Amino acid sequence: MVEQSKAESMEDRRQHERCPKNLAIRYVPLEDLMRKASRRKDGELLDIAAGGLCFLTDETLALGSQLVVVLEFPGWLAQDGQWIATKQEEDKGVLQVVGMVVWVAVSQTYPDKYEIGLQFSGIITT
Repeated sequence: MVEQSKAESMEDRRQHERCPKNLAIRYVPLEDLMRKASRRKDGELLDIAAGGLCFLTDETLALGSQLVVVLEFPGWLAQDGQWIATKQEEDKGVLQVVGMVVWVAVSQTYPDKYEIGLQFSGIITT
């Protein structure tokens, strides 16, 4: 019996096309926010789709963990619920999402790092 790799099996289950995107992100476990122990942690966005994202971090996370993730998109602004491309690096559109960790893997590309698969469950509006 031949086993599928994680990447192949994830591709089969994906409902949305992934867009590769390298951006710095910040995240915090939702549980930590509830306890007011909300030290944000850094990660790097690897790809994003309508249903979730994949990011790189130096720590493993438990499956089922709820996270708040903050993404900043240079060259974009969010105004009145619309995203506007300004192409100005100093402009940063901020998106805050809540999601659940659905898979975790030791990165084959980046030594001593973990790849985290996050399924979106909501957007935080400010």
